[in-house]
Order: sequence, then structure tokens, then C-alpha cells
Amino acid sequence: MALSQAQLDAYFQRIGYTGKPDRTSQTLAAIQQAHMDHIPYENLDILKGIPLSLEEGHLFDKMVVRRRGGYCFEQNGLLHAALKGLGFSVTQFCGRFIDGEPKVIQDRRHRVLRVEADDGVFICDVGVYGESPRKPLRLVEQEIQTDGLCQYQYRKDDFYGWVECQKEKGKAWKWVYGFTEEPWNSYDFEQPSFFCERHPRSIFNKVRKVGIFRGEQSLTYIDDVFTIYALGKILYRETVPEEYAADYLVRHFGLEEEETV
Repeated sequence: MALSQAQLDAYFQRIGYTGKPDRTSQTLAAIQQAHMDHIPYENLDILKGIPLSLEEGHLFDKMVVRRRGGYCFEQNGLLHAALKGLGFSVTQFCGRFIDGEPKVIQDRRHRVLRVEADDGVFICDVGVYGESPRKPLRLVEQEIQTDGLCQYQYRKDDFYGWVECQKEKGKAWKWVYGFTEEPWNSYDFEQPSFFCERHPRSIFNKVRKVGIFRGEQSLTYIDDVFTIYALGKILYRETVPEEYAADYLVRHFGLEEEETV
């Protein structure tokens, strides 16, 4: 489903986007940055045992009307519907995160958007709470790209397919996730999302994961630890007693208290 014009207007108001959208990478970049600066990554419904819906109308209601956030399947689901509403050609892939040694193979549990703009083909991703690029990345092999804060590069791997690599200031290159070019329908993501919601091996149903971008800074609230991170360094870190959790969610992430307690 694509967002209607009325829904697009509400979505743009939600993310603070005031431009005149066209089908260029400049529009994609402005929308991606604005989305990440205003809609927080969060798994609070999962922790409360509230079943998620990936139906586009429900995603719009949750993240735009109710001003909540969501995790990758929700975040990139909403962006997919918005870009379709703007007339972009969007293909969805499913990726695997790569933490540590690449030979430790994880489940497919990440929604990836391949977007055709008038000036090229790009990967748009607003669903990695601490590592999402601030701008779309051109889907070309080996080219080093930057979002102004980090460097990125796509490499090819026999198993993972396309591998998104990131290099923060003063650090080495690391593999973030990989994806193959098998198109997925929106409903295909219901199964990996259900795994993340309910399976004993899932990390999403055990620990609070909240994050948002503020310009150059990345704010995260993981379990009981609040962190401000920028340019490869921790600027501030604090362990937050649970009685102050609701206040932190409202103050730093815009998540209303009555939706998160």
C-alpha cells in the first residue's frame, strides 16, 4: 500500500519535512534524515507483549497519528509506503546482521529498501537504531560514500550478497549487514517479525532498545543505560533507575508517557 496524499502530508508534518518532493536522491536524503531525527527506534510494544501489525495503515497510525516509534520492520515499512506514495519504484529485500566474525551467521531479520531515483539506485534504511546512514547509499560496489559522519561501502560476498560496511571516525571498517536481491513482499516480513517478537532466541523481547538521531548525535536507551554518541565517541553515559524511565522516554525520544508505561 502507498500512502495517500493526505497521509503523506501528515507524515511530512510528523518528520518536519517542508521540501517539495521529486524523484531525486536529494528528496530521498532529506526524507531519510528527517525521519530518523523525529521517529524513534523502539521495541516497547514487544516488551509489553502487544502484537505488532506490519499492515501499512497500522504503521501509519502508530508512528504518525499516535507519534510512536518502531523497530526495523515497522520503520522501513512506513518509509516504503511513503516512497511508494511519492511515485518511487521500491523493491524490498531481507538482510542478515553481521556482528563480530562474519562466519557467525544470524537469521534474516532486517528490512531493506532498494529505491530507484531519477539519478540512480539507492539503499534507503531508517531501521538500524545506532548505525543507519543519515542519507541513502548508492548501490554500487566498492565506492566509498559518506553521510557526513561515517564512511560506507558496499562489498560483494558469496554468501551474504551485498554487504554494507561502515567506518566511523578513528575506527576500522566493519560489516553491518548483508542482503541478497530476492524481492520480498510486505507480508513476507511478518514471519521474521513474529520471530523477533516471540522466539526465545530473540534479543528484541528481552531488553529495551530505543534510539533516535539528533543531528550528529545518536541517542540510545538500551536496557537501563542512556548514551549520547557522536563521531565514534561516547559523549555521555548514564545508568537510569527504572522509576525515571518514562521521563527519559518522553524527554529524549518524544515517546508519550501513557504509551510507554
